[in-house]
Amino acid sequence: MLHRTIPFIFGADTMITAKENLDMIKELSTSSFETARAFGELNLRIWEKMVEKQMETFNLFMDTGIEQMKLSTETKDIKDLSSGQTELAKKFGEALVAKGREGLEVANEARDEYRTLVEKSVNTFTTKVSEVAQKAA
Repeated sequence: MLHRTIPFIFGADTMITAKENLDMIKELSTSSFETARAFGELNLRIWEKMVEKQMETFNLFMDTGIEQMKLSTETKDIKDLSSGQTELAKKFGEALVAKGREGLEVANEARDEYRTLVEKSVNTFTTKVSEVAQKAA
């Protein structure tokens, strides 16, 4: 059996066999596929959380609009209307700030999960390349 060596990315003086080269490519491809799958699942989970927060915020706007209409149609005195609107605006503002914080928490969680995924992928790649480099040396 003819066994050749081919130069790889480690320099002309470093040689690895074609089989070792193919094995490394196979391992990296498998790892890349798993990373892509995990990335897709992460994107879906984050998207679902963000849509949920957006719907909650939309519902907040709708509920406040309904309360505003109810207040406008049922209140007879202008002072009561004014104080009711002030209270409604305060309640709405506080709830909107809370929803904003919840959205920020989701974004921070997403950032941390993306960072973990990328760090894991880089470590896996670095480990595989180092293993091949050590075998070739």
